[in-house]
Amino acid sequence: MCAVVFVFVFAALGVRLAFVSFGAIAPDAKIASLQFDDAPRPELVDRNGALLATDLPMIALEVAGYDVWDASEVAQKIAGILPGIDAAALEQKLSEGRYVEVRADLTPAEREAAFSLGLPGVHFDTRSKRFYPQADLAAHVIGHGEPGKGGVMGLEKVANAWRGESQMIASIDIRIQQILEDELAASMEKFSAIAAWGAVMDVATGEIIALASLPDFDPNAPGAAPADFRRNRATYDRYELGSAFKTFTAAAAIESGIATEASPYDARGDYQVADRRITDFHGENRILTLSEVVQYSSNIGIARAAAELGTDRQKSFLKQLGLFEALPIELIENRAPDLPARWGPVEAATISYGHGISVTPLHLLSAFSAVVNGGVYRNPTFIAARAPPMEREVFSNDTSVAMRRILRRVVTDGTATFAEVPGLFPIGKTATADKPSASGGYDRNTRISSFVGAVPGYAPRYAILISFDEPQPLKETYGYATAGWNAAPAFARVAARAAPILGIAPVNEATALSAFVTGGEALRREAHLQDLKMEQPQ
Repeated sequence: MCAVVFVFVFAALGVRLAFVSFGAIAPDAKIASLQFDDAPRPELVDRNGALLATDLPMIALEVAGYDVWDASEVAQKIAGILPGIDAAALEQKLSEGRYVEVRADLTPAEREAAFSLGLPGVHFDTRSKRFYPQADLAAHVIGHGEPGKGGVMGLEKVANAWRGESQMIASIDIRIQQILEDELAASMEKFSAIAAWGAVMDVATGEIIALASLPDFDPNAPGAAPADFRRNRATYDRYELGSAFKTFTAAAAIESGIATEASPYDARGDYQVADRRITDFHGENRILTLSEVVQYSSNIGIARAAAELGTDRQKSFLKQLGLFEALPIELIENRAPDLPARWGPVEAATISYGHGISVTPLHLLSAFSAVVNGGVYRNPTFIAARAPPMEREVFSNDTSVAMRRILRRVVTDGTATFAEVPGLFPIGKTATADKPSASGGYDRNTRISSFVGAVPGYAPRYAILISFDEPQPLKETYGYATAGWNAAPAFARVAARAAPILGIAPVNEATALSAFVTGGEALRREAHLQDLKMEQPQ
């Protein structure tokens, strides 16, 4: 009888194996899914291999109260070897027969000491804990996780879909990230700003080399910081970012053929559009060329250029620059711009200088990169490029070359003289925008000051954005809190410190001038070849 039963069971197993092998029985998808979900998230490293996030093996000390002979003895002895343990509270829980996790992260020495006590009911459980060795550096890019949920923000959220992979390479460089955060924090404190943000973008690939949002938090203990500190102001919050939009309007005017660098615009007095009167902050009160309109940041001049451009072409160019939709980035901390419900002559005028449209700071940086890199828009990414980026041509190379000359004059003779970096010949645009008031209109006493620029200016490789929320005027800035006095100098310090690390060598004035005139194609090709050499394994 035993032999018959054995033969029957063996035959049944053989039949089932045959069905599974030849596909008649589908594999258990639920079990496979559970196994994948339980797989560890990959290590997260920066573009150079520096560790950003990893799983560490941990030992937990647990005590089963129902196995304990003397709750008081166990509590006292454990409290004697582990600092910070409340012996009375532990004794109370054990006397009630509860299963207690005493410590989730024992050191090997603590485990040995607890084991040597020889107490009944003591158990050791092996676990893993997500660890962030860079602490608060790049916290908003890296993100953090929660027990039972995995990653909940930043690239840690993205890593949930990479379970089973060994490594995920971020686009950021922690060396540049440290420089960016250092300079933002120093200027934020100096000007008593309530917040600051910035980013560095590779204009040829769309890779985000650094991105910061201050105040920040430590991913190892995210709950220790206020919830507001976990907001990624650079990718999620939307702002009216002011005069940086003059860059887009000027480029659109040149690309459309309605203007050149030397086209004249009347910036005298004020400019009436319907029932609105447009004025300049510090007007030149004369006829300006288009280059001077950007150089001196004339609202009147750029509004007149926008009127010639027309609303349809204005909207078309802004849409091509990615300013109508949410950015296709990996981070979930991402929102679409806030566009006006109506887009008439008044809105066209105000949007030409960055009021009436709210975008995220990363929107601004990505669009600016397309203006200066030869006219090609590339989607920003936080993952190290593994394939050529998705791109679309928005402006011709000739338009981009003209805009680089215009933006260079902003630094040499315009509103951003403090953005100068010897040998790098930076280009860029200041932007100081009054913040909307809760009661309507704008509050003249609160502002966001920004500078968006690129280095080297004659053949841009990296675009940099620096912004401060509600910076305060100082005696040394003669009572001004505009971007030329705070954001522009911070940009210069970031660019000067980062350039050697990024492989950007200074050049003489003759070389730079030639590139500004001709477009610098040879220099860009040489820089690209140098980048390829640096990326090859040594």
